[in-house]
Amino acid sequence: MFRVRPWVLLVALGACVARANVVTTVSGSSLVVTGDSSPNAVAIEPALDGVTVVGFDGTLVDGSSEGVTVPGVRRLTVKLGKGSDRLTLTHVMLPDGLDLRLGRGNDSVWLDDVDGGASRIQTGNGHDAVSVFDVSLNRLSVQTSNGFDFVELDRAWISGDLDVDTGSDDDDVTIVATHIGDDVHVELGNDDDFVLLADVAVDDDTELDGEDGDDAAVFSGYIWFGDDLDIDGFSDDWWW
Repeated sequence: MFRVRPWVLLVALGACVARANVVTTVSGSSLVVTGDSSPNAVAIEPALDGVTVVGFDGTLVDGSSEGVTVPGVRRLTVKLGKGSDRLTLTHVMLPDGLDLRLGRGNDSVWLDDVDGGASRIQTGNGHDAVSVFDVSLNRLSVQTSNGFDFVELDRAWISGDLDVDTGSDDDDVTIVATHIGDDVHVELGNDDDFVLLADVAVDDDTELDGEDGDDAAVFSGYIWFGDDLDIDGFSDDWWW
């Protein structure tokens, strides 16, 4: 008769109930949220004089299903690693900036009503979506690497530079109702890409680089370029 050793059964049961978990680390006014190799779903929400880190869809925070509140946070770093991760930031103020890093996988990042310093959003290979609404940031860099990616900015105020790099594969970038106080650089990589600027003001230089592929750039509504406009790597199908 076949018998299962108790420790084998316990290991098997433990594997079945394993849940995604993120860990918080605080140093002064800087908060770091680090994920594991599972798909993590994390929300950063406002709290009294700080932020609350909340897991959803089964993701734990510091091993608990309860949110973790951290007072006095001025800078946020999130490192979620591989896996199809989801990260949302809503109604928070982070004057010393953001550094959001999501690894390989089909990831989504959502910022809504965020005030902050110099900020970076970086995703790895995969089909990624980065949505940024109603923000006020000192500077913003978005890098999505390879995969079919979608990047949108709507009602944003970027007082410094805006840099967007979407890597290879077919990508869409839309920038709507947005004001950039310095330079804009959009690099779309290989394959067939699309960029839309609608009701956008750029106080300094603008560079749109489609690189290889059959790319299109569309300008709509009110457009203001304060200095040089450089468009390269697009087919004859870009227009005002």
